[in-house]
Amino acid sequence: MKKLVSLIAALVVCLGLATTAFAEVTHVASEQLDAMENTLYGTHQENSMLARIQSLEDDLYGHEDNGQNILDRIQTSYDYVCGTNGGNGSFLQQLNAVDSRFNARLTAGPAKTRIEELETTIYGAPKSGSLEGRLGSLVETAYTGGQVPVENTVLPKDSLVKIEFTAPLSSKTAQPGDPVSFMVADNVYVNDVLVLAKGASGVAKVKEVKQPGSFGRDAKINVEFSHVYAVDGSTVPVYIGKLAKQQAKTAAGAAGASIGGMVVLGPIGAIGGAFVTGQSIVIPEGSTTYVQVTQDQNVNGIIYTTSDSDAAATAGVDTGATDSDVAAAK
Repeated sequence: MKKLVSLIAALVVCLGLATTAFAEVTHVASEQLDAMENTLYGTHQENSMLARIQSLEDDLYGHEDNGQNILDRIQTSYDYVCGTNGGNGSFLQQLNAVDSRFNARLTAGPAKTRIEELETTIYGAPKSGSLEGRLGSLVETAYTGGQVPVENTVLPKDSLVKIEFTAPLSSKTAQPGDPVSFMVADNVYVNDVLVLAKGASGVAKVKEVKQPGSFGRDAKINVEFSHVYAVDGSTVPVYIGKLAKQQAKTAAGAAGASIGGMVVLGPIGAIGGAFVTGQSIVIPEGSTTYVQVTQDQNVNGIIYTTSDSDAAATAGVDTGATDSDVAAAK
């Protein structure tokens, strides 16, 4: 009887562990679906996992993949869309490479919209077919041999990154925890490998807000920077360190405003006074400053080559790339 009870108890434990493991795997798969849909469409669906992966596969490849189970199908597509795909980069990295080549920066928006805009610019109108095939055509137009030249490199710790605020930030309305909108303002290269592209988004939040006080005390707003996105979709942690502060001070001269421990440069023509209205602090859209990389970061970067720039120019698009754009990160 004791053996039977022990056997039942063990079976219950095993079933519990199996159920927990399945729930964890399903949760991960659901997060992967969310990530892919947000990347491609800017939002995620609320249907069943099967319906969602079927729809995504049809849009991405032009057909459904019925040869694998649902979890494997999700993993395969996730690796292609958001992960790496051999030496030619993932779907997202290839799109970033084409976008950066033709527009000299990354454009905002979901991948499907970005592809349509690139096709309109290059061909005059969006094309039909699978997203994979359409992106492949764009890569062939932009890069010699239809291959994005990818190389793994290390973006060194303390590399400086110029950033631009893409929405105004005011001490009157900001609350702790609010997201702060910004993007990478200039390309960052390690030798001839592009690791951070102009226009790439980043993540930051308002850390602290203090309203004006007595005895002429001005308002205070602190921003906590988290990371920026590299050309391969990976996250690069950044912060306002000593080097970033010094670089901002050097670039700003007498025209910068010190806000929350960082020096902010105004849009072209703006001066320090534009940042302060009375005792409230306002960081206008278009203002810039510097952050620095927290730690050495491996990035599958995009090799810059003159021949690829010539290929894009042949398509009738000014890439905006010059030799002065290529500089080693310090």
